[in-house]
Amino acid sequence: MRYSDNYMPGGLADFDSSYLSVLVEILLRFVQSEPADKLVPSMRMTNILIQSNTIELLQLILSRGDVDNTVVESVESTTIGKLYYSVHNGLLDLQNKWLHLLHSVISVSSASIEAVREKVEEQGTEGEKALETLRYSVNPLLVQSLVDGVSTPSNKPVLQHWLDFILMAVPQFQPALQVIVSPLAECLCRQVMSALEEVLELSYRTPNDKGDHKAYVTDAELIMLLNGLEKLILLSLAYTSDVETVEEETVSMEKSNSEPAGLLGYVSNVFSSDSTSTNQVEQLTVRPYRPKSAIC
Repeated sequence: MRYSDNYMPGGLADFDSSYLSVLVEILLRFVQSEPADKLVPSMRMTNILIQSNTIELLQLILSRGDVDNTVVESVESTTIGKLYYSVHNGLLDLQNKWLHLLHSVISVSSASIEAVREKVEEQGTEGEKALETLRYSVNPLLVQSLVDGVSTPSNKPVLQHWLDFILMAVPQFQPALQVIVSPLAECLCRQVMSALEEVLELSYRTPNDKGDHKAYVTDAELIMLLNGLEKLILLSLAYTSDVETVEEETVSMEKSNSEPAGLLGYVSNVFSSDSTSTNQVEQLTVRPYRPKSAIC
């Protein structure tokens, strides 16, 4: 049997690939394999054991730090895809290990990018254009996987693991993961509001109400959500101040160049203070919250 010049049997990799790259590709096939529906009762635990050992091997390989960037990207996409699959199929056993592996993958990717940036910076002005493109690109499925992992009701038993990952990885890999702060903060806001609404609805019950009423949110869960939301808000304020300042300066310069100066330069922007104060008053207006059940 004759194989093509570029690929090995089974489409694993080309003949120029290293042994480590082929090994990682085989391990990724193990973790992506799932038994058929009729075989799940008999093979579920065995498959979980195989995937658990495979994840540990992948993490051990990545910890060595001499893996090609293409291999790291493949591991990252597979890890995020398996996390998304586990959340939406109620598979809780391996989510913690997948999150640990994802942290290792992001760490390796960030370290390799920083190493390249340091080499480019040594070149001086010749490498300024290259520095703009040397950034960690967030996987498109990462944000959705993290949001679903926190907000899916069936995932509550492992909510602590997801919040630990978010609060450990996002501050560590800045500014690479700054783009995911706002979606995660909005997600935690919705979870906190939902939990508060559930608790307040119970507080408005009267003794005449018949039947048992239960609140599925626990005090520990509410505290976790509030702590996570507080840290994400602090991160959002800490890492966007410089960016907003630069953007405001750029916009003001563009307006000054494009807009006419008015009568001797004194008429333009005459109403800016009034509009600013009006916006501040609107932002400071607080509407009292009442649950839906309390509204007559």
